[in-house]
Amino acid sequence: MGNILNIINSDEHFHNLNDFGKSNYMKCLDGTFLSSEIKPHFGLTICNVDSIDETKKYLYIIECRTINAIYSGFFRIPQKVIDLVNQDRCKVIFSYEAEGDMDIEYFNNWYNLSCIGMEDEIKFSNFYIFHCELNCEKNNETPVNFLASTHHFDTLSFELNKIMENNNHRYLDKFDYDFYLKNVDDIDINNKSKYFLCYLRNCGRPHRNAIASYFQHNNLWDKNNLSFLKNSFRGEIPKDILPKKYWSSSVDLNTLPKIEIDTHSLQDKKGFDTSFSSNWKHYQETFLSVVSETIFTSESENNFFSEKICKPLINLHPFILMSTPLSLTKLREEYGFKTFDPFINEDYDREENDLKRMQMIFDELDKFKNKSDKELKDWWEEILPILEHNQKTFINMGNKKTKKIKLLENLYD
Repeated sequence: MGNILNIINSDEHFHNLNDFGKSNYMKCLDGTFLSSEIKPHFGLTICNVDSIDETKKYLYIIECRTINAIYSGFFRIPQKVIDLVNQDRCKVIFSYEAEGDMDIEYFNNWYNLSCIGMEDEIKFSNFYIFHCELNCEKNNETPVNFLASTHHFDTLSFELNKIMENNNHRYLDKFDYDFYLKNVDDIDINNKSKYFLCYLRNCGRPHRNAIASYFQHNNLWDKNNLSFLKNSFRGEIPKDILPKKYWSSSVDLNTLPKIEIDTHSLQDKKGFDTSFSSNWKHYQETFLSVVSETIFTSESENNFFSEKICKPLINLHPFILMSTPLSLTKLREEYGFKTFDPFINEDYDREENDLKRMQMIFDELDKFKNKSDKELKDWWEEILPILEHNQKTFINMGNKKTKKIKLLENLYD
């Protein structure tokens, strides 16, 4: 395929089709496929399905908003594209790279029920799904190809290098602060006086209710840098993952007003880009980030990293990670980051029972907030090399060709 991507516009068959289309699909190339780190590597030619050049090979890009878009999309592809697929002249790509919510075992079963009978009519080996569930490639049992995309790492590390080219500064037009990339020399340990930093923005997920219940139970809102915007907040007690001790505090969240630390100037407190909305002041004042990743429950055995874990890596901050089991292990073993055991007992990362894992995290937060300022500041002196290593590792990711770039370069070779 070289350095030119020949794209068949899918809008008329997906995004523009009806209200279902607009709810489940983005406009072609408006989603995660054409992310910033791949743009310098490729030129584009775009056509519609009725103006195909018989001498070229193509990509048919379907930008997905939801997981249902993948399942419903398999049999909405026009026959002209299927004909090209069967001639090995077109690859169909479902781009769903910002989320990690795909249950691959369910997909395998769905394929066996819905697609095997169509294998003589559709060459599914020319279908690709780009998705952020990190185990999707090894757990896939179908002819469909999966790319375990690290979209957030790839894009943010690339963008971070662009920020470095712009005097380490990015203007944030919606916030009352800008983003500045700092280094270890900018850290003033003596300025730290608060235990925790935690951004809770989309609060509809049960584990975010759980950590908010912990903050409420311990009366931590005013003593730390914590936000609780209550976007999508349902107010239901997450009994499956929240120890009973905190249930009454979970009820209290219903009448708690939203708590803001950096969004006061935003008119829309739901639809803003969080990638670099990081105020150095919040990191400078606190000892530990509590990172509430997108997925917590271990039921689907997913691993997925969003922009949320990128923030402490970029901003030179230690963290506890509320995520699925073995997420810390993957950060260390697959991406080269360092974590903070034994000062923080990271056994929680290996616990598969969600309720127990939450309690173990709370236990570590309890121990942390009971430490003296001297203990925490001495620890910070020790971990400065780890923080610098994590930031440099993240920056260096943006200087390498990603798996996605390599795949697209070789797709038709």
